[in-house]
Amino acid sequence: MFNNPLESFHETVAEAKADREQIDRLLTIKTLGERLLFASVLLVLVVLTVWIVFGVVDRNVVAKGTLSEHPMTYDRDAQIMKLDVWLSAKMAREVKIGMPVVIKPQTDQVGFEPILGDIQSIQSVNLSKDLIDAGQALFVARRIEITVEPDVEVTPHLDDELLVIIRLGEQSPLELIGATLL
Repeated sequence: MFNNPLESFHETVAEAKADREQIDRLLTIKTLGERLLFASVLLVLVVLTVWIVFGVVDRNVVAKGTLSEHPMTYDRDAQIMKLDVWLSAKMAREVKIGMPVVIKPQTDQVGFEPILGDIQSIQSVNLSKDLIDAGQALFVARRIEITVEPDVEVTPHLDDELLVIIRLGEQSPLELIGATLL
């Protein structure tokens, strides 16, 4: 502002005043298009803020699994499926007994209806040294027993790779962002 000591003080003040007036002209909303743009950006920010504070996110874990043995029927109400599942170490801590599960084939297969059930038990499966050396140490193996309807036929899919979708529940976006950042 006062770079040239030979300039008069009045010229410097006039330039500063012209700069402020130019900034005022640039920040003034004059046309209808500018007003609509400002209102839409403001509306998006308000909606996003309300969703972050009061919204809900449905959280699921998707893992690969194989049906390890034939299902067993304990009573007329349910049969038990035993699946060997690979979960990330972080997600394995969040999976609990009683959570709902959907089982689908890895690829789209005609005639395979998704199997619905609930987790009855979770057991750790020891990793072999070969798997640790292969770089799968970030994942943990679990054998989960899932209670399903007694009339579900899963025997043809024995040893097939299946997708196991475990519903972790609902969480607010604010909690999810906080957990991610911390």
